[in-house]
Amino acid sequence: MLNIKKTIGFSELSRLKTNFSSKNLMKVSAYCLLLMASCLVFNFKTFAQQTNSPFSYLGIGEVFVGGTAIHSMMGGLGVANSNGIYVNTLNPALLARNRYTVFEMGVNMEGKSMQNDRQLSSTFDGNLNPIMLALPASPRWTLALGLAPYSTVNYKTFTSQKLNIVGTDSVTYSYIGSGGLNKAIISNGVRVLKDMYVGLETAFLFGVINRNVSTQNLSDSQRYQVTLADRTNYSGLHFKLGWAWRPKVNKDYFLNLGATAEFGQSISASSLKRFTINNTSAQQVNADTLKQLSGNFSLPATYRVGISLEKPAKLLISLDYSMTQWSGYQNLNGSSENLKNASTLALGAEFIPQFDALNGYFNHVMYRAGVNYTTSPYSLNGGSQAVDRSFSLGASFPMRTISYINVAYVRGKRGSFETTGIEEVYNKIVIGFSLGDFYWFRKPKID
Repeated sequence: MLNIKKTIGFSELSRLKTNFSSKNLMKVSAYCLLLMASCLVFNFKTFAQQTNSPFSYLGIGEVFVGGTAIHSMMGGLGVANSNGIYVNTLNPALLARNRYTVFEMGVNMEGKSMQNDRQLSSTFDGNLNPIMLALPASPRWTLALGLAPYSTVNYKTFTSQKLNIVGTDSVTYSYIGSGGLNKAIISNGVRVLKDMYVGLETAFLFGVINRNVSTQNLSDSQRYQVTLADRTNYSGLHFKLGWAWRPKVNKDYFLNLGATAEFGQSISASSLKRFTINNTSAQQVNADTLKQLSGNFSLPATYRVGISLEKPAKLLISLDYSMTQWSGYQNLNGSSENLKNASTLALGAEFIPQFDALNGYFNHVMYRAGVNYTTSPYSLNGGSQAVDRSFSLGASFPMRTISYINVAYVRGKRGSFETTGIEEVYNKIVIGFSLGDFYWFRKPKID
């Protein structure tokens, strides 16, 4: 049994587990699918995240890293690790290691508490993770199709200002933002040499972002509300290059190296600004279009590198570093919105007790953990950049052949009173499915 790994490989080994599914596990999978369907119907209008965050006020909002539940378990890394039984959404080159059809989807539920020096608020909501389908086209080439969030804008806040020190007259300013960008993906990974892979992800970005600023004079008996609404539509192509190298260190270990590059790119955008006046009954009294603007929107360049040491079907330790050049970002007005360059450092590990065991269900569970340190591009009120620190853990539970239920937990804190004036503490639960080896994609053979 010890020599099986050397002869049939990690993906083939997973076929030994067909007898480890249980009725309880299938019930869990059914509940998870029901949960995802409920979220789709009742809560998720788009792929963008819904959790309120004042940091999404800037730029195109909070940019989604791009990982699945498996990446979430390990601090969000994955540029240099892939075992061929799940879809790597971070490095398209590693798709070439998928030798069987695999479908990935999941849901992310997040509870967040935010506070500044005046108030504390809590939210709970969620979003869909990337939906991906990997299709091996040849022994060297794998194609993947999918939908994924790219960025999200979701904030709602207000301030009040007294007009008279001794009176009760005041003005309330409300700031509301919603929407985001999504992407439809066609990705390709190709094995060019025995241990070397290259890849290209081509994505069509699309979406709408709404930003409204309202003013209401509470001293006016009519209490009219004046609103400036800015609606911007985005569309365009976006590209990501990937590279990976997997040399063998000795008879048991592999060294994995990976890198991706998203060069600074422009997409089309059109903005419409309208001014409206509503009365106390929320009836529109007057409206007018102030400005229409069309042009190109410059997205920042992002570069990622990763390294991992892997003992197949047993242990993996990985380190990723990424940098996004937000100083190159420009909106339709040519402004960088004072966004600063961002960077991320993540460390993670994966452990499998005994993958080739013939009994013992938990011998086949994949356990993962990770930590993440991110310097975000956001700074509020002229403060320092918000730093995001988090740790994560999770496990992949086998169902049959190469299908898994993936469950991750992430806890972190972004910003602090001393640096940004706002502090966010969040807890995430990510549930995903890796469904592989669909029999209807297999070519029938006659012995």
